[in-house]
Amino acid sequence: MIFFAPNHQDDIRRICLDERFVFPIERLPPEGPVAKVANGLPEELVPYIGWSAYSGAPVDRQRVFEGLQRLVGAQALVRSSGGERSATDDLIVERVPLSGGGKPSGRPSAVLFGLGNYAKTQIVPCISRRLDLRCVHEIDPAQLRTALGWRVDLDTSPEPRKDEHYDVWFIAGYHHTHAALALRAVRDSAYAVVEKPLATTWEQYAALQAVNESVAERRIFACFQKRYSKLNDWARIDLAVAPGEPVDMHCIVFEIPLPPLHWYNWPNSGSRIISNGCHWLDYFLFVNGYCRAVEAGVWRTSGSDVATFVRLENGAKLVMSLTDTGSARLGVRDVIELRAGNVTVRLTDGTYYEAENTARVLRRRRENPMAAYRRMYHTICGRIADGQPGDDPSTLYSTKLMLQIEDELEAKRPGH
Repeated sequence: MIFFAPNHQDDIRRICLDERFVFPIERLPPEGPVAKVANGLPEELVPYIGWSAYSGAPVDRQRVFEGLQRLVGAQALVRSSGGERSATDDLIVERVPLSGGGKPSGRPSAVLFGLGNYAKTQIVPCISRRLDLRCVHEIDPAQLRTALGWRVDLDTSPEPRKDEHYDVWFIAGYHHTHAALALRAVRDSAYAVVEKPLATTWEQYAALQAVNESVAERRIFACFQKRYSKLNDWARIDLAVAPGEPVDMHCIVFEIPLPPLHWYNWPNSGSRIISNGCHWLDYFLFVNGYCRAVEAGVWRTSGSDVATFVRLENGAKLVMSLTDTGSARLGVRDVIELRAGNVTVRLTDGTYYEAENTARVLRRRRENPMAAYRRMYHTICGRIADGQPGDDPSTLYSTKLMLQIEDELEAKRPGH
């Protein structure tokens, strides 16, 4: 056999391959077993460097075969020099039970899907205070090693097993997997605590909306941390608007330039409107009580930069610019201005707060930006522990607006 392994560590001892990258060959070159490429890759294989089965990127099996044939034909394969690993007898398992047999703790049981850095630093510490984390699902075994001392079950399956049932599902995996897991959680009478975005397609949104309308109790929490920021408490006082009155919003968002193979760039992840822009769209609707939009548009400015305009039924307007051009010294940056009457509230990087009217500065404050995350999970976990309902179904509207803008952006893609 000859194969192409598109995405693995250099020193990995076993490789699990998609069958579309594996082919039989009649004979190997005289140099011996395939070890590594000496002179680079044929152009047919270059598009599949870093390919993932979760990406949604198609595979042209014929082109892969042609590229591998060129390697064999040119004998551009060399034997690995010494130190070859022998076969290992290590037991291969998909699930490691470490929770101690499921002894009840008296707190609602929880499962986590996705163990990236965000989950390790933000979600897990908050879960342990009010809930009982029983299992972590993560497709990358290397990530699961970091949880070996947590005394929770570890599972490489991206989905729950048939016999798994928990009170709360924390969903923090790839964006396109959020909706399906949330639906399964709600149908299992569990809470779904979902990272953004809630959905990446219209089909997912329709399914979430349908389950929201069909269940007697609200079970979904959306993790938009801007809803929970302390800055909002000050803004409500200084803007002095009644519920339903319009609040205009202008914002400039700088996103970190991503490497080409980053999973945010996958077809399944959608554009930057879905990956990150959903935060500020939701926040605009949040400060306006999730009033419906009567007009929305998006423009491609330069490169991958985009600008968005939204007008709501109450007259509130949003102008948002998303760019990755500029300094990445401090990561993602944003400047938000909320305007109502003669008052302007300026929020910078989720940290600095300033409110002024035509006569004077009303307030200046500073908040640790990470406090919004802690406040969010503390609030959500507390509500779950107390048996309170999830988010109001009206808040799902920000996902619908996001998908509408995404459709327009796709329609304006060059060559569409």
